[in-house]
Amino acid sequence: MLNTKLKELPSNSPVILENETCVYCGVQLTNETESKEHVIGRRFVPKGKLSGQWNLIVKACKECNRKKSDLENDLSAITMQADAWGRYAVEDKILMDEALRKAQKSISRRTRKLIKDSSETLKIKVPFAPEVEFNFDLTSPPQAESERVFELARLQLMAFFYFVTYNRQTKRGGFWLGGYFPLLEAARSDWGNSTHISFMKAVVNWEPRFLGIGAEGFFKVIIRRHPSEVCWSWGIEWNQNYRIVGFFGEEKSVREVTNDFPALDVKTLAQNANNFIKYRDEKAISEENDLIFRWETVGVKQ
Repeated sequence: MLNTKLKELPSNSPVILENETCVYCGVQLTNETESKEHVIGRRFVPKGKLSGQWNLIVKACKECNRKKSDLENDLSAITMQADAWGRYAVEDKILMDEALRKAQKSISRRTRKLIKDSSETLKIKVPFAPEVEFNFDLTSPPQAESERVFELARLQLMAFFYFVTYNRQTKRGGFWLGGYFPLLEAARSDWGNSTHISFMKAVVNWEPRFLGIGAEGFFKVIIRRHPSEVCWSWGIEWNQNYRIVGFFGEEKSVREVTNDFPALDVKTLAQNANNFIKYRDEKAISEENDLIFRWETVGVKQ
């Protein structure tokens, strides 16, 4: 499914731009510097999921293309992995096989190890009584670096915004005004966290400007426009397992939208003068309450 208020597009074939400037940095392209760029990386989603599906294919400078490809490498592998209980995002053999294959080849930028060796264990000792303490071992699946997550999301959003504003006569698209403000990334088991819920309720009735659901649902993106301010909201979902939400535009407008968002419910497990351990319970979301990628406005109360 692919919708935009500006253009009618096929839903099962690539959308190709003949742009003359890089969709990521805006530099004028030449025969020596340009490269073909698949905005949804062909190896970012499970193998074969883009076959017969739409994708946005553009031109980018070789340096930006290289940078985005590097980000995709470990983030693709990490977002395909099973959770701490061995559960995959969906029961899909292609996904499971691809997750295992990538885990044996991709290097986590966080641990500098193969993804398969990048599960993280936290050993916790909690005093209970004099000369008595409890020991806990908490193990998590491979974790992504937030900075890399936000940067890849930024590049993907730039390409889709460039497309929405693309002029076929001038062969150029535009770039958003203002800053880039990612809020929070979350694994599937935590899509019901208070930040994502507050975000959804705040923007679900804004005007949708772009919605793309492709690769058999393994990639999703939505961009909405604020009713009156220079402010857009966005959401991205990778491999049915990882979501990032945020805004771009004027910082003042973003702050006005988010001022009333409640803080995440963080609990303290143990604390002393020099150290502390805090945690937050994950919160899932039901399908009927999950409205982030809805195209139509739905009348959710603020």
